[in-house]
Amino acid sequence: MRSHPILLLALIATLAACSTKSNSSSPMATATAQHAGAFTVALQFSPAPPKQGPETITVSIKDANANPVKGAMVKIATKMPSMSMHGPTLTATDNGDGTYSAQTNLNYATQWTFDVGVSANGKSGTAHVTQDVK
Repeated sequence: MRSHPILLLALIATLAACSTKSNSSSPMATATAQHAGAFTVALQFSPAPPKQGPETITVSIKDANANPVKGAMVKIATKMPSMSMHGPTLTATDNGDGTYSAQTNLNYATQWTFDVGVSANGKSGTAHVTQDVK
């Protein structure tokens, strides 16, 4: 009978250790890549995971051949669907390497949507990205 509590404690310790490892993630929160017409768009948030307050959003854009897209016009429309509210529309700055950055202030801890409009090389598209903000 004494071996059961010891086994139970060992199992709990093992599960706790596994749970800690599975929750660790890379220091950058990257939303799943979305298609925007002929482009693939991924958003990266800093700080990560995104939280209420100042936030830098970096958009990575690739073409159909997975090459970085430089010289694009990138606009990010923000909104909070659960509150039926729109946030600011941001114009991202070209970093010269296929990434684009914009600063914003996420005023509420809720689910946000980011509609990322991309125009480059005579093509355009919009990606719709949903992200929880803590």
